[in-house]
Amino acid sequence: MIEDQNDIFDARIKQHDRHRFEIKLDIDLDAAAKSSYEVETYFFVPRALNIGPHNYNKEKFYNSCQRYIRFRTPKISLGKLCDPALSTSPLNRIREDMARVLSGAGDSALTNKICDEFRLLGCIIRGEIRDYVKIFVEGLATYSSAVPAAQRKLFVGEGLDNFLGDLKTLETALSSLKAELSDPAVPVKIRETAAFFDEYMSLILEEYLTSLVEAIRNNPGARGRFDDVERGVLAIVTAQNRYRQAMKYPSVLAPGSSNEELIYRRGVLKKFISSVLYLKAEFSEWEGLTQVFFGLAAGAAMFFAVMVTFFVGRRYAVNSLPFVLAVVISYIFKDRIKDWLKLLFSKSLTRWISDRKIDILDSSGGGERIGLLKEAFTFLSDRDIPPDIARLRRIDNITSVDEEGKPERAFKYKKEIVLYPEIIIKSHERRRDLNDIMRFNIREMVEQADDAAVDYPYVDPDSGDVRVEKCARVYHLNMVLKYTYFNRDGQVTIHYERIRIVLSKDGIVRLEEVRVG
Repeated sequence: MIEDQNDIFDARIKQHDRHRFEIKLDIDLDAAAKSSYEVETYFFVPRALNIGPHNYNKEKFYNSCQRYIRFRTPKISLGKLCDPALSTSPLNRIREDMARVLSGAGDSALTNKICDEFRLLGCIIRGEIRDYVKIFVEGLATYSSAVPAAQRKLFVGEGLDNFLGDLKTLETALSSLKAELSDPAVPVKIRETAAFFDEYMSLILEEYLTSLVEAIRNNPGARGRFDDVERGVLAIVTAQNRYRQAMKYPSVLAPGSSNEELIYRRGVLKKFISSVLYLKAEFSEWEGLTQVFFGLAAGAAMFFAVMVTFFVGRRYAVNSLPFVLAVVISYIFKDRIKDWLKLLFSKSLTRWISDRKIDILDSSGGGERIGLLKEAFTFLSDRDIPPDIARLRRIDNITSVDEEGKPERAFKYKKEIVLYPEIIIKSHERRRDLNDIMRFNIREMVEQADDAAVDYPYVDPDSGDVRVEKCARVYHLNMVLKYTYFNRDGQVTIHYERIRIVLSKDGIVRLEEVRVG
């Protein structure tokens, strides 16, 4: 994963799976009435992959993209979640609202509120466990005798002990809450949501703590030092599958089988829990102004055809061969003129208008519009590439003739997002900052690529025998990203990133960061 941090937002680019990579922006909102930023992504695709306007249009590009805008998971430590004095803890809010339900004050709004708090609690716990385990795994990987023992104990040892203690405290608190949910007065929707939450938490504990156990065991020095911690974590991990089996949850691991249900169920639970953070997007395909210009293109082409017909009609009879030929030829040119003008408008107007406009709606705040997303896609000729982008694309060239050996086709994807923090802050106390996520699928790009491996014959210098070695055949998809942020004082902040995505016929091989300065 490639990360970059600046004062406005954090950008992370990582491989999601074999054919998709992900660009994720963490956006910190200020209290301004309006906040906006732009992301311009320039793709430089090897011409050998045969990608161009003739076979890769806007529709194909947008079909290759998945976009998500969601609230960032609130940060509350595991220990603080169980603190009765913390009013923002979802666990405490569930307890308070459950007391109202059990006293007979329940209604649909209160039921929905409790279900949302369960989902938010699940998101927070998952985020905290994931982040803690990541820190410990990284720390354990460097745990060696070269680091003074006192420092090792402080950095990893005490942290692991505290983490294990917080997990046990949280487990006790959730068990107590589960007892309250068994009351018949609790609505079915709350009980079912709590069951989904419970099953999801079991899977999360099993998944992340297994990684922690593996990290401890992979370091002999750490394993001896943290023997008690390993046993404690191992006890939690091994209990989870048995627990889900006892509760008759579908997500039970059966070694030796396909475990199809386990992976499917995990995906369902994750989407259900995470839905509390996601914002709704209402697509408006093609802006009205774009349609006006496309209409003008069609009108200009029709005007040409009518004028040709009028001109020829004055000289030849309607039923004559010259008239028929002239009308047919004018019809052919009419279609070509319309397509040419549409392409011209698409390329030229991308600077001012977008292909699509998407309203960002608050799914839990009455559907109020909290932002606007605009997108535009176009192919670029060499002279259309801005100088700052061209410079960054060439920054790693070894010689002045490098470009001649790797001809490319460039296209640009521009995304502009306008947010209304004032509205967001008014409706939400804990969910404020946002994640802007785009996943891009490269499957279409490698469709015409050569095989991922090629035989390379050579002569063994020792034996003189002719041998054949398998060599990987890869392509370099280069990307330059330009982030532009406009703050409330009218100041503009610009940041660049350069990424090389190494591809083969089989998909993404790796991601590489190219230093831009």
